[in-house]
Amino acid sequence: MHDTIFFSACDLINLYKSKKLSPVENLKNTFDVIKKLNPKLNAFISIAEKKAMKQAKFSELNYLNNIERKLEGIPFGVKDVIDVQQEKTMNGSKLFEISEVKKNNSTVVNKLIDEGAIYIGKLHTHELAIGAPTFSCVDKPASNPWDFNKTAGGSSSGSGSAVGGYLVPFALGTDSGGSIRNPSSMCGIVGLKPTYNSIEMRGVQPLAKTIDTVGPMARTGKDISLIFSVLKKTLNTVNHNFKNLKIGIIEHFYNKDFIANEEVVASFEKTIKVFEQNGSVVSKVNLDNLKTYHEVNGTIMAKEGYKQFNKELELREDLIDKLTFERLYKGKHILDESYKNAKNKKKELTQNIHEVLENFDILITPTNFDLPFNVGDISQINKYYMRHARSPFNVSGNPAISVPCGLSKTNLPIGFQIVGRYNADQFISDIAHDFLIKTDWENIREQNIIKNLFL
Repeated sequence: MHDTIFFSACDLINLYKSKKLSPVENLKNTFDVIKKLNPKLNAFISIAEKKAMKQAKFSELNYLNNIERKLEGIPFGVKDVIDVQQEKTMNGSKLFEISEVKKNNSTVVNKLIDEGAIYIGKLHTHELAIGAPTFSCVDKPASNPWDFNKTAGGSSSGSGSAVGGYLVPFALGTDSGGSIRNPSSMCGIVGLKPTYNSIEMRGVQPLAKTIDTVGPMARTGKDISLIFSVLKKTLNTVNHNFKNLKIGIIEHFYNKDFIANEEVVASFEKTIKVFEQNGSVVSKVNLDNLKTYHEVNGTIMAKEGYKQFNKELELREDLIDKLTFERLYKGKHILDESYKNAKNKKKELTQNIHEVLENFDILITPTNFDLPFNVGDISQINKYYMRHARSPFNVSGNPAISVPCGLSKTNLPIGFQIVGRYNADQFISDIAHDFLIKTDWENIREQNIIKNLFL
């Protein structure tokens, strides 16, 4: 085990600048750990070792010559719905196993590379970014670094597993119904669903274009803020006062609309106390019933997803996992009028959230209502599919970040969401970072996860 794998992106940059560590040395350590742990985690589906090592040597020269870019020498992976030059984008599906390699990088990959980040490989995704962690797709599902028998969540499963398992300091995922925040919560890391349309989607496989986002997943809020600063378009960032935050708790999501697991509720209540003890003013708020958000988001995702993949669904059902097919094929039977009604309801729900946020700096709620279940367990997949509070912020487009807030009795991570106003992405990332420092999460994580990963 190499100690360097535990460092965040910001930590690594400081070590590079002080010449206490080199990008080449760190990358060698990274590949050593990947070779040891990836067979258990199944996070990476491909590794670009030679290309990455060449880039690491270039980064090392830049540091020697005091040429410093924002992410110089930091390794990262991307969910396999994001294009990388000279590699296939298989979208986690047998449908695309024989597809041609991509001629160009996606915009997000170009932005990271332009700032010195080192691309090292593609990461597992649930099929077409809407499927489930089953064993009938391109490869077996990614595993949870806290317990290899548990799911890593999804659909950005490999990204959550790789970051949570210390294979990379950060990765990219996508989120149309919680696909960044779900694995982030389950793997004990930080994951940002950015403000809708704040990051360029060119070169990212669409699922539902009016709600799709791409975003960073890392182990610290500070890293998330740094990576977002590289990825974002030229939008104004919302500034807030960190002191005396006004926080709205969406309690009815988890104790009325759905009844969350008692360990999730207990961890979330401790989270509220942390904010209160540090000067925040906390109040309960009411939004629409959570099931309404699920219905609107589900209608839009199915209708737009079917439109995106209708040829494959109609002609090659034999190559598509049953659950993926069922989720997308629903879109064929959604009437245009029903879709139009969902879009109109989306506007209404969005306005309601914006009005609530006029009186609060942030909203908070649990990310998921249950603990990670056994990987590939179809009965659990169906049972827990809707038991979460992620879809409201896909519907509204607000930035939402999942943050670790505790461990279950069985040593599985629990997460909560911080939700901000439009373009407050870096603000909520900074709050996440501050919260993790106050709760000593890094030490808690390392003390509790090492025995599963390395012993």
